[in-house]
Amino acid sequence: MGLATMHSLRTTLLASLLLAAATATAGAADTKSLGDFGAWRAYSYTEKDGKVCYATAAADSTTGGAKGRRPTYLAVTNRPKSHNEVSLIGAYDFKPDSDAEIQVGAQKYAFFTKGDSAWTKQVGADKSVIAAMVKGRDVVVHATPAKGKPVTDTIPLNGFTKALAAIDKACGGKR
Repeated sequence: MGLATMHSLRTTLLASLLLAAATATAGAADTKSLGDFGAWRAYSYTEKDGKVCYATAAADSTTGGAKGRRPTYLAVTNRPKSHNEVSLIGAYDFKPDSDAEIQVGAQKYAFFTKGDSAWTKQVGADKSVIAAMVKGRDVVVHATPAKGKPVTDTIPLNGFTKALAAIDKACGGKR
């Protein structure tokens, strides 16, 4: 199974949980809240390989895309064999073969897209993205949906550091 396929399968589950949590509908039966931290929420659940923890926030400002669309989500996930994975979850499918970009302060990071999800293009970039997020005020997402105009979403970072600490504590994250 290729890297993009593995990311896609994992993020499909994560996207379902994020959207369920954001809309206050039932998610996975064992999803546990680790707390609300400003704009960020932290959760944990168990899958066959062990405990998974993630912190997520939705864009509070959206422009472009289809009228009335839901916002983009940003997530950081800790898994038993993978810590601090940064991903985007769109409320839309990304344009095939397109990249998304996030900007934190003056720093820009490219993300590859697959379906409604995106991950950092450069191996090891997640650590740099998280370091910028800890220091930043917000994340600006630029992406192109499969249908409609390009989107720009702004995701606040207030509470991010505390949410990150909560998932690190619950799932043994390392920085």
